[in-house]
Amino acid sequence: MPTYAFISPKGGVGKTTSSLIFATQLAKRGVGVSIIDADPNYPIQKWATGGYCPENVHVISNITENNIALNIREAAAIDPIVIVDLEGTAAKIVIHALQEA
Repeated sequence: MPTYAFISPKGGVGKTTSSLIFATQLAKRGVGVSIIDADPNYPIQKWATGGYCPENVHVISNITENNIALNIREAAAIDPIVIVDLEGTAAKIVIHALQEA
C-alpha cells in the first residue's frame, strides 16, 4: 500500500498542514488512512484529540527512529494509505521513513 512521507529539513514549511489536508480529503472519499505523527511536538495527535479527526483516520504517535519503520509497516497492514509527517530536521528518523515510503 502507498506510503507518503512529508519531509523537509526546515520547520514551518507546511508538512503537517499538507499531511492533514491529504488525509482528511482521502477520508471524505471513504479511504482508511493512518497518519504517523513523527514530530516530537505531536501536532497531529493534538489535532486528533481536539475532535476533528474522521473515524477512518488513525493517528499513531510516540514515534522514534527505532520504531518508525515497524509502525509504518503495521499501519500499512491496517489502512490502504499511510502518511508520515516528520519533524523539520535532518535526522536519522527521516532515513528510516524514506526506506518505507
